[in-house]
Amino acid sequence: MLKDFRCGHCKKLLARMGENTELQIKCSRCGTLNHVKAASLEPSPLSDMRAESSANNHSTQ
Repeated sequence: MLKDFRCGHCKKLLARMGENTELQIKCSRCGTLNHVKAASLEPSPLSDMRAESSANNHSTQ
């Protein structure tokens, strides 16, 4: 589900976002620099596969 990301000063819609880690956007209307960070980071499935692959490569050497 996408969430609206609005300027903290003038409330202009800046973006619609899904999952994110960090985002910084300057409002084109009022010039305010808006910053948002994810509350918690969860590794992606691709990261998990790379970690397993790396562990397997090191154990066979």
